[in-house]
Amino acid sequence: MLILTAACTAEAEGRSAAWPAPIPTPLPGYYQQWANGPNPTGDPNVFPINVWMQDPSGIEHGEKLGRAFPRIGVDFGIGLWEDQWWYLRQEGLYETDWRVYVDPVRVDTVLADTAHARNYVGYLVADEPDMNKVYGDVFNPDMQPSAILAAANRVRAQDPTRPTYINFSPWMGTPTGEIGYGHIEKSYEEDMRTYCSAADIASADYYAWTHPDRNHTVGAYAYGEVIDTMRKWCGPDKPLYGFVETGHPHTHGEIIDADQLESAVWNTVLHGATGINYFAHSFYPDGKGEYSSVLTRPEITQRVTEVNARLESLAPVLNARNQPGVRAISDNGIPVAFLHKRVDGAHWVLAQTDGNRDHPRSLAARVTVEVPVRQGTATVVGEDRTVPITDGRIVDDFAPYGVHIYRF
Repeated sequence: MLILTAACTAEAEGRSAAWPAPIPTPLPGYYQQWANGPNPTGDPNVFPINVWMQDPSGIEHGEKLGRAFPRIGVDFGIGLWEDQWWYLRQEGLYETDWRVYVDPVRVDTVLADTAHARNYVGYLVADEPDMNKVYGDVFNPDMQPSAILAAANRVRAQDPTRPTYINFSPWMGTPTGEIGYGHIEKSYEEDMRTYCSAADIASADYYAWTHPDRNHTVGAYAYGEVIDTMRKWCGPDKPLYGFVETGHPHTHGEIIDADQLESAVWNTVLHGATGINYFAHSFYPDGKGEYSSVLTRPEITQRVTEVNARLESLAPVLNARNQPGVRAISDNGIPVAFLHKRVDGAHWVLAQTDGNRDHPRSLAARVTVEVPVRQGTATVVGEDRTVPITDGRIVDDFAPYGVHIYRF
């Protein structure tokens, strides 16, 4: 990733209205409605980074997971699940002082345990209800949109100080999700909106880089496409977290590498994700599995740590409202994902050579970024080079899935 700064000389005129509308931005203040939620003060320095279904009392490399995950920049665990070993996970949570979204069956436990209120930041109401309403030939009415909304509202009534979280499947999160969606309650579109209304924070899992179908179109673009698709159902103001695998999430298919992981994380962010959720479970054809691959694969641990640190350092920028006035075009037809922010009077442009269904794999490209500044000089921090802003344009070279961040 390159971070560029620029000195500007004049604002361009008459551009913003005709340029692409900015991606909607849920602002950090959204979280202030929950006194015991993940960010009750609405701190713009918080960019939530989560991991799916981890046991704080579990151990990797001699360290309890509740300590290991914060050490690599993972703030929260999504899903402290209910079974006969609940009390061990709870003990690990308290010992490590980690913070989690808990099974809603434990609402009364959470409310009674005021001494550990900070450790419980919300409730995981359901996982993939849009897909799991059907188990083989068995229909589960408790997973219908109206039932999930009713369940979420019960939790909200019991504990209005913490948000509800729901993770959805590709049935909601991909443009072709309607094809696999069954037992429609009202209509596909209305069902998706009802589902998302049950979630105060939402995500959807689609593991594009590791998908077992070798005929599907693979590329980082698919992770951002999930965010784009969910915005249709969830609206502009709801936090949506990018869902990215760290290992081998299918019994068949591939295992993600560090470069693919980083490209997927940035693609969700540049399509408007307001947090990240890592899926660390791995499954293999021989029936074996591991459940903390983000910690057991050294190259992944290192890259996740680096990416998380960058996201945290950029949190005030990522959490700022998106602005019009920028356009990015490559010289070879590869789409460019970008955001434009204003923070403390400065412009920030974040860009990545992206892809789409016509160009699923990114390529190296020379990219022209048109900006609302006529002349200036961009300094590449740590690269010992400068890039000019000439006639309102920055021209720069991007590697495949390359990310540049400009400030001016």
